[in-house]
Amino acid sequence: MPTFDYSAYDAKGKLVDGVVTADSERQARRQLKEKKLLASKLTEVSKSSSKSKSGGRTKVNDFDLSLVLQQQAILIQSGLPLEDAMRMTIEQAETDRQRRMVESWRSEIIEGRSFSDAMRRSPYRIPESVIAGVGVGEESGHLHTVLMRLAEDIETSAENRKTVSRAMVYPATLLGASMLVVSMMMVWVVPKITAIFISSNRELPTITKVIMAISDFVQEYGLMMLLLVILLGVTISWLLRDTGRRTQWHKFVLSIPGLGRWTTMANVADWSRSLGVLLGNGVPALAALKISSSVVGNLHLRNKMEQVTESMRRGTSMQKALEENNVGSGFLIHMVGSGEASSELDKMLIRVSEYYSLRLANAVEVFLKLINPILIIFMGGIILSVVAAVMLPIMDMGNMV
Repeated sequence: MPTFDYSAYDAKGKLVDGVVTADSERQARRQLKEKKLLASKLTEVSKSSSKSKSGGRTKVNDFDLSLVLQQQAILIQSGLPLEDAMRMTIEQAETDRQRRMVESWRSEIIEGRSFSDAMRRSPYRIPESVIAGVGVGEESGHLHTVLMRLAEDIETSAENRKTVSRAMVYPATLLGASMLVVSMMMVWVVPKITAIFISSNRELPTITKVIMAISDFVQEYGLMMLLLVILLGVTISWLLRDTGRRTQWHKFVLSIPGLGRWTTMANVADWSRSLGVLLGNGVPALAALKISSSVVGNLHLRNKMEQVTESMRRGTSMQKALEENNVGSGFLIHMVGSGEASSELDKMLIRVSEYYSLRLANAVEVFLKLINPILIIFMGGIILSVVAAVMLPIMDMGNMV
């Protein structure tokens, strides 16, 4: 049964938004009329979602998906049927994206499909690892437990990605803002002040001459350089649309000191956690390996993980497959070997994920503590040079008087 997203006027003339489930648009309007609402806009959820897909299904925010799964887990555990749990979630949704996503699931379930099929048919792109876990949860009768574990897995994976991006974004923002201020000084402030010194026909300090030369260069070529940087960024973005080039770029990223190690830890942590959760929920090993490989963001590492899956398909143990494909450190290989020997591979993989997540957080924290004062000193030195270039001639003129 389709679900419709509506905007309607109530008896007081106030515009209200909501959802209504009906067999047709005509019946939906009739239901709104019975509620004393005059429909202004009525759109089927799947159609409204399709408009924003841009050729594919709409991407789901990790926070939205995790929150919705947690809500479903709590409501199902309290004894509510799945359809009623979804209806309550729709009524209490914090954002339109959450509401629309759950509406698309509920409309499929009302038509008799399973939760996992509803996710797969949804206009919103749900990770395959989540769909597989939900399917196993439905079959085993422990759906609420699986949903809670999947929600935790999504949150932790998102936090790992934010940890790496935070390490890069903060210094880049600080450096960019400082360079913008310096550029504005070079273009507008320095030329007006130094014009006075030039008209006096006096010998200027070396630092003033250097700053004046930089200021002249920025005024003459600054706009051109900015356009070249923008063009370079657009060109690189276009080139990286090709999977082969993007794979080579990701391989290069792994070779960058510091960043490469963090990227490897974040991806291995995501892979280990996803695989551990899937195995713990009863997903067959080869299927779990294939699904968990898809969560690896770095394409070069993803190819290696797929090679590990192929090696295991031929009968090789996971420990040996990881060694042959040079994936991860000795800690990962040792823990996987111990897990296979003790038949607790899922638990060992979760511990591996926790270990790498902790190492990543600690490494980024140390990096930020070191880079912040370095950047402040560096930018302070640049600004001090500009100030000195302006003040020294002024002080010299005062002494001559």
